Amino acid sequence: MSAPHPSRTLERLRRRVLAPFFDRLGYDLVPAAPDWSHRPTSPREVELLLRFAAESLERDLASSGIATALDVHAATRQFWALIPTAPVRQRRGGSGFNGALQLYVAMRALAPATVIESGVFRGLTTWVIRQACPDATIHCHDPDLSNLHYRDPRAHYSTADWSTADWSRLDPAKTVAFFDDHVSQARRVVEARCLGLNRLLFDDDAAGHRIHAHGGPAHPTIAMIETLRDASRHAAAEPIRWQRNGRSFEQAIDDPLAREAAAGIAHAHAFEDLHRATGYSPARLTYVSVHPPVPTASGRAA
Repeated sequence: MSAPHPSRTLERLRRRVLAPFFDRLGYDLVPAAPDWSHRPTSPREVELLLRFAAESLERDLASSGIATALDVHAATRQFWALIPTAPVRQRRGGSGFNGALQLYVAMRALAPATVIESGVFRGLTTWVIRQACPDATIHCHDPDLSNLHYRDPRAHYSTADWSTADWSRLDPAKTVAFFDDHVSQARRVVEARCLGLNRLLFDDDAAGHRIHAHGGPAHPTIAMIETLRDASRHAAAEPIRWQRNGRSFEQAIDDPLAREAAAGIAHAHAFEDLHRATGYSPARLTYVSVHPPVPTASGRAA
């Protein structure tokens, strides 16, 4: 499916009138074209891009401890053919090519029967999950579903937080939870562990020394949780501090929720951002495996 192009008249208006006006106000006015609408077309360059991306993803799956018989090179080629048909077109916010490719390959490798998606935005990641897992049951949770450009006809949608839903019939061993919801990732780990979910994917996992450059990921992120766990062993350790858009932020060292999440994480691996392989905007997907919940005296998981 070819991408629609703005008319020449509209493009001249944007360049000569609207863009300079918004530039004086401190804003950039750019066409809402997704990054994948720009791509190599010569066979050799396409082959190099796909090979480098697939090799990177193979390393990530191995480092994540995800055992799979998936042909990652074939899956990468399939995604390359699929992504131009995506029904969601976004330039800012949401996933770009690299993030969508990582999610597609991870879901193909994990092959869940059920997917819980917390944070839907325009619906691109739901579409990617459906392409990767055509038979899966998908539960989509987002407090505001008015931004949807794609609604999966077989998915279950809710504006309630995923943690408030009734998951009593859920099979944790066949479920993957994907979080892209700008909520504390420590909280999400703790919530998932209480339900017995042990296969989690997180978007926007920014490290403490890089979080200032990202547009609003909640903290602590998975990377920050691991940094805080190591830093808490040193008496002189300081909080993680940063500034963004004139505001100051701080993540405390002695965060009880971060400590609880750290105790629950069996293994975490941040995927390579793929920018070097593909040239597209860096992605920040992280796979987390979680320890089984600890039973309490009442027999319930804690």
